[in-house]
Amino acid sequence: MLQSEVSSVFTKYQYQSKGLHPASALPQDRIMAAPEEISDPDIYSDIPEGRSGSPQKEHSPFIGFAAGICSGWTKLIVGHPFDTLKTRLQCTPPGTFNGAWDCFKKTVSKEGPRALYKGASIPAVSWGITDSILMGSLHNYRAFLSAHGLGEQVPNSDQKRLSLLGHSVAGLFAGWTNATVAHPTEIIKCKLQLQLVQPEHVPRQFSGPIDVVRQTVTEQGVTGMWRGLGASFIYRSCFAAMFGSFEIFNRLFKSWDGTNWAMSAGLANFLAGGMASNAYWLTALPLDNVKNRIMTDDIKTPRYKGVFDAYRQVWNETYDGSKGLQWNVLARTKNFYRGFVPVALRAFPTNAAALAVWEGVMRWSKA
Repeated sequence: MLQSEVSSVFTKYQYQSKGLHPASALPQDRIMAAPEEISDPDIYSDIPEGRSGSPQKEHSPFIGFAAGICSGWTKLIVGHPFDTLKTRLQCTPPGTFNGAWDCFKKTVSKEGPRALYKGASIPAVSWGITDSILMGSLHNYRAFLSAHGLGEQVPNSDQKRLSLLGHSVAGLFAGWTNATVAHPTEIIKCKLQLQLVQPEHVPRQFSGPIDVVRQTVTEQGVTGMWRGLGASFIYRSCFAAMFGSFEIFNRLFKSWDGTNWAMSAGLANFLAGGMASNAYWLTALPLDNVKNRIMTDDIKTPRYKGVFDAYRQVWNETYDGSKGLQWNVLARTKNFYRGFVPVALRAFPTNAAALAVWEGVMRWSKA
């Protein structure tokens, strides 16, 4: 039901934009089910076609933003514990934890299960907002790029769709838009998460999110909440890989229609979303590692002079002159991928849950 309703809405948008009536759709034997994208249900890989005589609904430009809020909250519930483990693995001295499972056991045994949600109060608000901005801006960038030179012909059709390059560029721009809003809240989250792994005799520096803001602004001014923004822009550029690969997987699964490998649109989106998120983290994790180190840096006596100095220090962190070149390259590369296991475990279920909530909100709203 959701697919046919969304398909009907999109058909009206496509044909009215060309001065045509939806009744001029292709013959019934060429009607295709449209894949439902986790980030944007309004622009699809394959042009969906409404059935002749079916009621048409007006497209709302705001429902995607509302659904993004719910999606963000879902990501918080499912993903924040993994994010806590990732931050601790990345930002503590080497040897503090013997892998992700050791980090989980020590965190829960010493501080209780609730420690996995430390620092979640601000993200509970911010993730809904930032996900709404990410998804809403992504939709607008896709529409703009499709109308300004990055559209392509749909095979065996006279219709057009956004090219793979267009999907990647839209993801890039959406990531930059999102970074501006998300950066201050991530600073708060990372600082609160990191102080939980300090020895018991070391007093806590921050009493809560408001105290993080107060101390940061006092020592560094208002701009201190955006310290390391360049690292965030570099890191969030990887949304180009996320949404570009998501489109690639969707088209791949769609090409299997009529074969023994054919699958429903829901399953295709589930798999595409999980695989795209893992592709995203393969490119983004080294950048995320550096970003988090800058965010958790000491307010009064910062260790890193800037983004490139942070990259240099991470690269040299495990250098051993007594070892050969191959050993040092491998060890240095592993510095950037610390925390990969919880990230990989988090990515698939988090995006699957976000898709389920997205579908539910869109179905409830009859969008």
